[in-house]
Amino acid sequence: MQQENSRPGPARRLARRLRGRVSTTRPSDDFDAAGELTELRALIAQTELDIETAEKERENLKAERLRLQELLGAQHGKRVLPRLKVEKTNGVPSLVVGARMMQRIHARADDPQAGIDGAGALFADPARTEAFVRSHGVGIAISHGAEPTAVVHAFKGKTPLVELRAGDSVKHVSARGDDLGDIRPGVRYDAAIQVPGWLQEAGRVSRTLSAAISRPYVQIGWRDQDGHPTLTGVDVDPEQIPVMNEEWDQRLGKAFDSGHARMLMQPYTAGALDNRAPDGTFRYEETV
Repeated sequence: MQQENSRPGPARRLARRLRGRVSTTRPSDDFDAAGELTELRALIAQTELDIETAEKERENLKAERLRLQELLGAQHGKRVLPRLKVEKTNGVPSLVVGARMMQRIHARADDPQAGIDGAGALFADPARTEAFVRSHGVGIAISHGAEPTAVVHAFKGKTPLVELRAGDSVKHVSARGDDLGDIRPGVRYDAAIQVPGWLQEAGRVSRTLSAAISRPYVQIGWRDQDGHPTLTGVDVDPEQIPVMNEEWDQRLGKAFDSGHARMLMQPYTAGALDNRAPDGTFRYEETV
């Protein structure tokens, strides 16, 4: 490892070549050789200084990564946790990142539309959707596939955000109907959009349904029908993931992570997440 680090990097090799060219090039009559040489030498010196600083920073980061590997390894009964696992568990919460991760996971199923848990196929079928809703004691009206005017962003039994829609304008509110302000760049915010009187009822049903769905994040659509909420559908793999401002992307990212943990709790306690291998030993193979 030390021998590899002692080899000159590409920028340093380039600097050496520049030195050679400067020392052997014959300038023309209108060429300020002294000034050009001084400028090149200063550029080379600054480049070498930048490289040295970057190499020191790289070594410090490697040392910090090893510290984290040892710390997390001790928590998992190992001396060192493999590098890739450290990098995957050391990040900032984000709704977009979490939702995209789940999309990549379910895309690897034999039937990507259904996903590895079959939830995609279930909620694409109006009859099966209604059966699921009724099985959880919900007698609310269903208009499968209708355009929603309210979308509840639900995280395994939690509903921190509701998006109200009116044409091409939106208004984001809490589960209680409090206006959260203009928190989604790229869409038109309209404070005048009215909060429906049935919002809390829709939120209650959304919490009930999402708690029973095998996904950490779903979008549940609603619309008004004679002053009462009508369910338009459950989207377990939403293509339209709302890109919020940084504060709300992190807030919803935390809600996603919490929902993910609750989603795994039941199979964990049942022992269904235990690793299985032919010889009874699971080995983590780190790839470069």
